[in-house]
This record gives sequence, C-alpha cells and structure tokens, in this order.
Amino acid sequence: MSINYFCSGFNMENVFFHELAQKLKSDLNSTNRIVYIPGSTKPEKIEKAKKVYVPLFTEHFKRIGIEFKNIDLITPDMDKKLAQQLVINSDMVMLMGGNPFLQKDLIESKHLSKLLQNYNSVIMGFSAGAMNMSKYIIITPCSEEYPKFDIRPGLNLSNISIYPHNNFEGDIFPDKVDMGGEITISSDLLKVAKEYGNFYCLQDHTLSNGLTNVSLIRTSDNNIEIITDNNGKVWEVTELGFNLVDTILKDKKQKK
Repeated sequence: MSINYFCSGFNMENVFFHELAQKLKSDLNSTNRIVYIPGSTKPEKIEKAKKVYVPLFTEHFKRIGIEFKNIDLITPDMDKKLAQQLVINSDMVMLMGGNPFLQKDLIESKHLSKLLQNYNSVIMGFSAGAMNMSKYIIITPCSEEYPKFDIRPGLNLSNISIYPHNNFEGDIFPDKVDMGGEITISSDLLKVAKEYGNFYCLQDHTLSNGLTNVSLIRTSDNNIEIITDNNGKVWEVTELGFNLVDTILKDKKQKK
C-alpha cells in the first residue's frame, strides 16, 4: 500500500518545508527513481513540465537531501509498456497539476490506474494530481473552462477526496472563493458533499507579505494526517457545512 500525499500546491520558494521534508525522507525507502505524470496531454504543457517544473522539483528535493538517480516524465507518445515499467520500478510518483481530466486520460491510456492503486511506495499529487488520487474528482461550475458540475471517479487511493486552492484568509469558509478568475461557490460544494459524501478543502494561499499558507493530507494504511505550513488550514465539507479540521490532531482514522 502506498503512502499518499494530497497537496493543493506549494510555496515555490520552499516547496518541502521542514515537517513535510522530514516525512518524505522517512517514507522513502530508496531514491533510485522518481516518475512524474504531467497534468496535461497538450504538447506545450508537456514541454513546460519537462523544462521548468521537473527541474524545479529536482532542485527542491536536493535542498532537503533527496537526490533521485533516475528522473522520468510520462508523455503521451511514450510506449505504454515502458510507462508501466517506469512506474513499477520507481520509488516515488508525482502527479502534477493541470487539467485533472487530461491527466486521467493520460493515466488510462498507459494502463497505469491499477499500478498506482497497488503501488507500494510514495505517491504525491498536487492540484489536478491530488484530485486524481481522490475517490472523486470534484469540479463545480467555476469558469469558462469548467462551466458545470463534473464529478468523476478518481483513483481512490485512500478513500478520501480533496478540493484544492481554497485560498482566502480566516477560519470561516466564505460564500465564494475567487482563485484568479475561477470562482467556487460554497453552496455548490455543499451540494457535492450531500450527493457524494464528505471531502476536504486544501490551501496554497500566498499572502501579501510573501508567506504561503499550505495545507496537505498524508495517508498511510488507515490513518490520515494533516500537515500545514505557516497558517495553512483544512476544512472538511459535509452537507451541513464547512468544519475546520484541527491540525494538532494527527493520525485521525479515515471515515469509511
């Protein structure tokens, strides 16, 4: 069974803050190979992942003393048997951000779903990647790109679902969240919870002072752990409302 990190996003100046870095270093049994799965199938996005984001994460891993001997990126033109062997022989898989449905198409086209569901090391996903790791991929009407409710099964790696980029200040979940033009209506999230069950809202909120409030969820076996940086918060969404999760309480048993 894999150890899973569900992330919204990161402080890109310090991706692996102290607590997260210590957890990763403890969880990784080997650093022979990391495999990245991009959040798109579009050539320009693949090229940006290859030239910008993979080198950036490589540098951040090195900063905390993690250096992978082999670094691979799954691409749409890659032979599916090669893609499968890379995943099978890897020590960590990173599901990157982007469009969750395009990423899911790429995973399915290479027949990687079962391999990821039966993976025995560390899987980390952020934004679209974390959505694909979830029980359900949750899209509410928020933009021209996502104009309607679109709820689809994810990989269901830990029997939880997350909704990323709930980037606002304060403890009270507002009526709407504006993420750079993508506007999430809170009542829509409550509707999803009523029909599909409870899920978690995560943050990667950069403040005017340059600090970033980060929250993520780590799961292992039947335990769920909240990890935060600065003042990051996690809300559990139920049909009745938004419950701020106490980040001091670690290893909370997952709800079945």
